[in-house]
Amino acid sequence: MKKIVIVGGGSAGWMTASYLSKHHPDIEIQLIEDKDTPIIGVGEATTPYLMRFFKDIGIENESDWMPHVNATYKNGILYDNWDHINSRFWHAFEVDENKYVYWNKKRKEQGLTNQDYWTSAFFTGHLAMRDSGKWLADDTGEVAIPYYHTKAWNGWPQHWAYNIDSWKFGDFLKTHVALPMGVKYRNNVRVKDLIIGNDGNVESLVTETNEKITADLFIDCTGFRRQLIDKVAEKPFSSFEPYLTHDKACVIRHPYLDPEIEMKPRTGVKALSSGWMWNIPLYDQISNGYVFTSSYISDDQAEFEMKQHLGFNRTKDAEPFIVDIKAGYYPKTWNKNVVAIGLSSSFIEPLESTSLLLTQVASQRVSQVIKGEIDVEKYNQNGNKDLQDFIDYISVGYYFSHRNDSQFWRDRAGKTALSDRMEQWVDQLQYELVPPEETRWFVPSSWITKAIGFNRYPKEDINMLKMSDASSKTRTEYREVDQILAEQQMKEVKNFKWEHLLSQKEFLEKFRYASK
Repeated sequence: MKKIVIVGGGSAGWMTASYLSKHHPDIEIQLIEDKDTPIIGVGEATTPYLMRFFKDIGIENESDWMPHVNATYKNGILYDNWDHINSRFWHAFEVDENKYVYWNKKRKEQGLTNQDYWTSAFFTGHLAMRDSGKWLADDTGEVAIPYYHTKAWNGWPQHWAYNIDSWKFGDFLKTHVALPMGVKYRNNVRVKDLIIGNDGNVESLVTETNEKITADLFIDCTGFRRQLIDKVAEKPFSSFEPYLTHDKACVIRHPYLDPEIEMKPRTGVKALSSGWMWNIPLYDQISNGYVFTSSYISDDQAEFEMKQHLGFNRTKDAEPFIVDIKAGYYPKTWNKNVVAIGLSSSFIEPLESTSLLLTQVASQRVSQVIKGEIDVEKYNQNGNKDLQDFIDYISVGYYFSHRNDSQFWRDRAGKTALSDRMEQWVDQLQYELVPPEETRWFVPSSWITKAIGFNRYPKEDINMLKMSDASSKTRTEYREVDQILAEQQMKEVKNFKWEHLLSQKEFLEKFRYASK
């Protein structure tokens, strides 16, 4: 392969250009975009894998990139009002597979509420459930909270992610990585047509000035326009219904009143009448967005409900805008010599911040195809498995909910369509508190968090002490030792004095933004 053309900038285009230029310096890479095409950027919450992406493109230190994209830390996701009004639970990035079986035993013996799980089992949960605004470090700048993890996130040991300004993120990658690595860039090119050969491959792109642009591989990063993939896809774009139905988002940004408290190191997701609202604290402002299904609520009603929750005085100067969500996927995102990456390939509602992760993984897999490590068929198969994992994790939360205060929730709670895998897991939870049989991107503790957060406990005490990653041969032998260790660690979490920790704002100003 000699030449790759990426159509479209934004986060997807510049992430792909940065990764491929770093790992394939012998290939000519050109990125073209239409400068008049708006970029969808609403503030972006990420997963712990983002730092791995930065390391893969040669950026080791957080202070080298965080100030450029108004980044803050994210220890996990705080769910408010999902099971019922005033309920909350915490999806942590602090991975631990040992404590939940013993916590469940204590719950049965002592009548513990599910809130105790996060304040006794996870240091990050201990902070998050208090909404303290504290970060994990003390005044030395060192992480002061010990982690007891038995597994990493698919081999990646980092226990925090980031909230970033997606507009600035794409621009940072362009100016600091892709262009210095030799990526050719043109920002005034509008593609009007494709010339497709008899073999189904794209021979060239035709611009509005009738220029023909050729390449061995064309990468579609045109977002919801899906400008290339839609013309060559063997199978049409498919909706995620009936599993997921949200088709709009109302976005409101506003400044901080007290950043010491409000700049919380997490993403908040609060269930509302017809969907849910994100809360993403960036360094300079807070981004909020109501993701909803338009058959249940109008744009104006969604905006009013958001302002009601955020405060009318606080949002009086805000300029809300609506984003139309084109949720769904292409069963094959790599067709002939065209591969779609980012929003052009698929879009799932952003509840678990998977959008940039899908772009990151797609870039890595394109590189694997180029190197001959996997073929195109495997590329497409892996992409579909990723999507199914994300859809399962998100859709089962609607099914688990016990809310019945609006028509939307009455139609979802206990009624949301589930895959066969999720139906098996829901049935299994009646007898033992375990993750699904096959886990992919969400580690076992993520699934257990969801079950506990929605009060889905075994009806009986069968296999209460079953370890998810222990064989039947060793389960009995190590059970007592594991229980003692788990209880010691949970006691340490409960007794940890967190007040001396720095606020995230102070930490960032002293140790990450000092040179800005």
